[in-house]
Amino acid sequence: MPLISVVIPVYNGEKTIRETIESVLNQTLADFELLIIDDGSQDSTLEVVASIKDPRIKVFSYPNANQAVSRNRGLSHAVGEYISFIDADDLWTPDKLE
Repeated sequence: MPLISVVIPVYNGEKTIRETIESVLNQTLADFELLIIDDGSQDSTLEVVASIKDPRIKVFSYPNANQAVSRNRGLSHAVGEYISFIDADDLWTPDKLE
């Protein structure tokens, strides 16, 4: 079981999602799962996410609702002791999770 569950809700985030995911994957603390909650994206968001290979990434797709619903959906899949959220257009410094 990972220590931290990181949840990224995303809707049409093809332009920013790769850099956001990479900022999470490059953390100095590596004991986490990364839950990508696709909120019915109509662009190539899912293709971008699928191109990133890391066993900590889990992707879930749902019909469009809103960011709050997507966060709650992420919580329902989380198994970490702690939860952290990041938006699909944000970046973390490498020591954020520490």
